[in-house]
Amino acid sequence: MKNQSNILELFKNKIKSKEIIFIKNYTCKAIIGYHAFERLKPQKLRINVEILNSSRKINDRNINSIINYEEIIKKINFFLKKKYNFLESFANDLIKNILSHKNIISVKIKIEKLTIIKNTESVGIEFYKRKDHE
Repeated sequence: MKNQSNILELFKNKIKSKEIIFIKNYTCKAIIGYHAFERLKPQKLRINVEILNSSRKINDRNINSIINYEEIIKKINFFLKKKYNFLESFANDLIKNILSHKNIISVKIKIEKLTIIKNTESVGIEFYKRKDHE
């Protein structure tokens, strides 16, 4: 009986679930870099994104009731067309845009340059931002 009352308390408190939307190992090419040789031709990048979203009612017939990972990839490609000097600048702009969605709580992004430094698999950055820490 005691177990059942704990479950009832959870429902009374209306504990909301969270969901994580992720994009894993998205590869693309972009001109991004400070040095002149980095701006001559596009570099291969690998991008990973995790988005923590607060729960909301899902309508199986309405794509607007979810965070659409295809839209996140479109945003990545949109910002990469700007030809940034620094991965950090690109990441900040992308994260700010993603966090502008009212139900998104936090974003974690990892961006790697795959061919820029010899004898490495990759180099890059990883950012994590919460809405309350913009």
